[in-house]
Amino acid sequence: MTTISIVECPRDAWQGFHDFIPTAEKIKHIKNLMHCGFHTIDAGSFVSPRAMPQMADAQELFAALEEARAQSETQLLSIVASEGGARRAAEFNHIDAWGYPFSVSEVFQERNSRKNIKSAIEDLKRVKDLALQSNVELVVYLSMAFGNPYGETYHTDLVLERLEQALHCGADIISLSDTTGQGSTERVVELCSLMKLHSAVPWGAHMHSTYEEAAEKALAAVGAGCERIDTALKGYGGCPFASDQLMGNMPTEKVLSALTHANLPHALHPLQIERAYNSALQVLGSYS
Repeated sequence: MTTISIVECPRDAWQGFHDFIPTAEKIKHIKNLMHCGFHTIDAGSFVSPRAMPQMADAQELFAALEEARAQSETQLLSIVASEGGARRAAEFNHIDAWGYPFSVSEVFQERNSRKNIKSAIEDLKRVKDLALQSNVELVVYLSMAFGNPYGETYHTDLVLERLEQALHCGADIISLSDTTGQGSTERVVELCSLMKLHSAVPWGAHMHSTYEEAAEKALAAVGAGCERIDTALKGYGGCPFASDQLMGNMPTEKVLSALTHANLPHALHPLQIERAYNSALQVLGSYS
């Protein structure tokens, strides 16, 4: 069986924190994560600091990670929610991938990027052009792929429509995103099965979940063909633009334990994960 790739998301872990985490502490934590065997680290976001003050130090943070990236096989990803964000990210040759949030929900697209779906598609095309020029992979996150908390109409055909739009715009990787933890285990299986049938590019899952349900959802996704899962140590995280109640990420330690007990292959180093977990408690626990 193919080794399951784990993407660690400190950016998502701390983006909703009210108190600003000192940049030096973020850098130290990410450097610890670079030794854990993660496929990729979602390390920062080039967005407006007025909209998300915790991301105001993205330039400084990525500048400080160049040497660490050169000494590690773990890739670095930055979120770019617009063409402007992509231009800022393009200044750093050691960023391997850009992540673009493209929502199944029209309401969330407006809340998250102040664009409607039509405008987001045009923006995504421009971001893809810049990604080609910068030789980086473009990961398109299908936000609210598992449902939404706004009462909007939702059905899986709409997810497939967004998938086709993302592929047409040049996505290199698709990430099914359960932004507010709407998805049941049954829906995880349903959507991952659809992705296996319909995605022409590699794909994964970025799911938010309660701590207790994380292992079951991770195993359900892998059982339905998912080979890339996003996590965050201790399950920190949540999108502040999605809803008033933040739903945390899939806890790395729970996913690691589930994969190990199920004898599913992964590249994580348990001892290094334990050290990084303690680092997360020190850095994130003080500001959560």
